[in-house]
Amino acid sequence: MALALSQHLKTLTLVLGASLALSGCGAQQAGAAAIVNDTTVRHQDIVISDKDVQSVPEELNALAQGGQELKVSDALLSLILAPYVLDEAKRVGKTVSPSEARKVIAKVADPSPSTIMFVQMQLAIQKLDQASKTLIVDELGKVKITVNPRYGAFDVTKIALTPISPNWIKVSAPSPAK
Repeated sequence: MALALSQHLKTLTLVLGASLALSGCGAQQAGAAAIVNDTTVRHQDIVISDKDVQSVPEELNALAQGGQELKVSDALLSLILAPYVLDEAKRVGKTVSPSEARKVIAKVADPSPSTIMFVQMQLAIQKLDQASKTLIVDELGKVKITVNPRYGAFDVTKIALTPISPNWIKVSAPSPAK
């Protein structure tokens, strides 16, 4: 199961390979893994918590049974994209309900809402055609995405989270004595 989800993430990264607007700094809210400042499309901020991001791999990796495990960064990327993918699926009549997602992960006892959303997004993206995926990219291009640096940086060319070098916090050099 986790292997299939991982493969869908890789497919999503390739399919959505277009430019997005993004800030490069860390999240501006304590406990936030990412904040999507969506003032033009949704007229609201979408805050994805550290707890939500951590729960997805914890719950789904139990299904991996020796297969490839889901990474936290992949979970975060999917949670960033989920509202846009699910809205587009609804718009074109290809909705994936929470109950459909629960069936796919039936072996997970009491999955978190973020895990359900993750699975819904993975199922929905498979149903969308290229035109719908292009619309999602266009919508995402209108928002500002701020990712907590511990999860990496959002790469606009790959639509992926990439690791930040260990020295992402720069220390100012002391001023020379006069």
